[in-house]
Amino acid sequence: MLINLKVLWIFYRKLLIPGVLFSLLTSIPAGINFETFSFGFLFIFPLMHYFIYELRLKNEYHFYANFGFSRISLWMITVAFSIILKLISVIL
Repeated sequence: MLINLKVLWIFYRKLLIPGVLFSLLTSIPAGINFETFSFGFLFIFPLMHYFIYELRLKNEYHFYANFGFSRISLWMITVAFSIILKLISVIL
């Protein structure tokens, strides 16, 4: 279980930094608050996943597959994480 979390951290560390930065940049014109940030994150986080892992680092999927994470499961986690963040901002 702990190894799976470490592997996911390795995967999402490459996505979180640019995803958060670009989401902050897109929320500046509308005023930086959690709702505009989460709206930008909803679209930018999956886009970062696509650009980084589908176009740039395609072969790294084999590393994650060795730990039991398929491409589809990683995509589902990415989309679910961005949707959950957006739902939290709607509730708050």
